[in-house]
Amino acid sequence: MLLMADPLYPLAPDEDLPDLGTYNAIGTMLLPNSRADGSGGFFATCWFMVILPVVPLGRYYVRQTGYSDESGLLSIRTTTRYEIVGRSRVRWIEVVRTCLVWWIVMPAVFVGPSVAAAVGWEDENAGLYGMFVSVGLAFLLFTLLFFYGKYWRPVREVRWAEAAAGGTDGRRWQGFASMLQLAVLIGLLGFFAGVVILFIAMAMGELPTNLDPEPNPYVHTLLHPATLLAGLPVVTGMVTLAILASRRRR
Repeated sequence: MLLMADPLYPLAPDEDLPDLGTYNAIGTMLLPNSRADGSGGFFATCWFMVILPVVPLGRYYVRQTGYSDESGLLSIRTTTRYEIVGRSRVRWIEVVRTCLVWWIVMPAVFVGPSVAAAVGWEDENAGLYGMFVSVGLAFLLFTLLFFYGKYWRPVREVRWAEAAAGGTDGRRWQGFASMLQLAVLIGLLGFFAGVVILFIAMAMGELPTNLDPEPNPYVHTLLHPATLLAGLPVVTGMVTLAILASRRRR
């Protein structure tokens, strides 16, 4: 079997390793990029997750050291423990592949058939038919992902390398990704703030409409749902990223 080699860099003594774990679908998670080799180690990208993977924080060579399942009557908690052996550079082809699967393929499988049936099929049972198609496609997708992870995903050989100067070993991206992670979190808080402002404006009857006899363009712009639910998160996230970047350059 032909093994593809990846450069692996030793961990620095002061390296800030990711604190793996998610709470309410928000946190950090390792998504494997290769199958385990003879020693049980494999390459995996650490992602900042908000239900779906959002920011790749770094790529590591890890070994699974334990697994526990604590299932209760109304809760399920699984814990997988890893040993991070070394650091590697983020492979952007793996990042693009992960985003395509999580952001496009999975939503299309779960939602696409139901939406297509409801819109294009004039039948009272169109939604039910679409749901059956979604279940079948989801089963097929997870089966393919299982076989890919178990048998088809490549095994990558470790090639130890000395720590490179200039951040070419991946540490520079890790620093930027940490800032991007915080910016996304602040942007998420901005989204929830926009939701609160929108509902308060609706409750007070201050939400502008096209029927206003003397519309105020400033209020109409600031309280528009698109501004609160999309513009506010983007602005807060970009301002946070700019502040963090300026502080980092000092």
